Amino acid sequence: MNITRRKLLMGSGAAVVVAGGAVLTPMLTREGSLVPGQPRVGFVEGMEGPLPAQADVVVVGAGILGLMTAISLVERGLSVVIVEKGNIAGEQSSRFYGQVITYKMPDATFMLHHLGKQRWREMNAKVGFDTSYRTQGRVEVPLDEEDLENVRKWIAARSAELGPDIPFKTRIIEGAELAQRLRGAVSEWKIAGFEEDSGSLDAEVTTFVIAEYAKRIGVKIYTNCAARGVETQAGAISDLVTEKGAIRTSRVVVAGGAWSRLFMQNLNVSVPTLPAYQSQQLVSAAPGLPGGNVALPGNIYFREQADGTYATSPRVIVAPVVKESFIYGYKYLPLLALPDFPVHISLNEQLLNSFMQSTHWALDEVSPFETNRNMVAAPDLPELNASLEKLRAEFPAFKEATLIDQWSGAMAIAPDENPIISVVKEVPGMVINTATGWGMTESPVSAEITAALLLGEKPILDPTPFDLYRFA
Repeated sequence: MNITRRKLLMGSGAAVVVAGGAVLTPMLTREGSLVPGQPRVGFVEGMEGPLPAQADVVVVGAGILGLMTAISLVERGLSVVIVEKGNIAGEQSSRFYGQVITYKMPDATFMLHHLGKQRWREMNAKVGFDTSYRTQGRVEVPLDEEDLENVRKWIAARSAELGPDIPFKTRIIEGAELAQRLRGAVSEWKIAGFEEDSGSLDAEVTTFVIAEYAKRIGVKIYTNCAARGVETQAGAISDLVTEKGAIRTSRVVVAGGAWSRLFMQNLNVSVPTLPAYQSQQLVSAAPGLPGGNVALPGNIYFREQADGTYATSPRVIVAPVVKESFIYGYKYLPLLALPDFPVHISLNEQLLNSFMQSTHWALDEVSPFETNRNMVAAPDLPELNASLEKLRAEFPAFKEATLIDQWSGAMAIAPDENPIISVVKEVPGMVINTATGWGMTESPVSAEITAALLLGEKPILDPTPFDLYRFA
């Protein structure tokens, strides 16, 4: 049973589910649940043999955030080992939508994304291979007059804020230019925001190319090697303990994506995030398709990929109710009220699983990560199929495109939607980089911030909006 946004009120140890004034009886559903899986596409081998005895830094997680952080640290001259419970890019990092954008981003994350666009434009040259990145203009038609006015104000504010070093290239378009960018549309769209320098990355390629580059420059990646926790001496980290043994180190980065909160719970550190899943699909090229990256009212989204296929996704987040929903779910209520943030609250077996999940274990015991190697979210097929029909109705050329794949990605989102990039005060020598739905866009810059925090340097951006303790 899915309950749309603003229908779930969580707090005071109880969940009240309301829809049209009627209380609905919870029913188990498949949407919004995790199931065992594999990387959607692609595969990169991990290291063979025993773990190294020592490393300057150990990174937990071989998704895009962990890989980029490891690269940033190696570039500073450190030895880095990544330990990954499953496969490289086995979960969200092979399932992302792939927009590299700043459009309507708030103050805290705008520069994270703006600098991220610059880093990705330089990435192919840096790694020596095609990451699939393409600079690709993005059109978004506003929802209504109020939305349009807010976009105008946002453009004016950002234009005044930025200097000439990294130009701001978002503007309002209409008339012939808009018609060309939406060629083949049935509706006569009048006005839109246009982000000229937005970028595009493809889930089938990017993280695997970055992983190969990380290996070439000396990052050692061990797969099927779950981190269990850390040992300390005199209050500081002395070892990172895995299921395959310990690595002596004084610095650890936690970049475990949706699993970061559970890892930190075993250290008695609270990371207030809730799970969120978004489904996507891939369709083939076809004659007459408009190209580019488009977002239209009515939940119509598509993005042309480097190989000519099209990624398309309804912008609908599926949020399963879990134990933590009853503890701090009320902090998410402002997100549920946003007009362009459709959320389906899902009541399914994950609620029971979250109460049964062990949150503390000894370092010589099997951890939960060893029984959840590569977990993926079940796709919301009704929402995907409905969105594809809407896309085909608006752009008839898509009727000739064939469905290639459907999937869902699992994220962990903080109450304010900002990422968590922070030192961990309770564990000196540890930094966490997690809790984002924009990991691909942010990863080059969030990695630089993480490395700076770990080494006591001044970060490229003020990390205060991303601090773990901002919710206290």
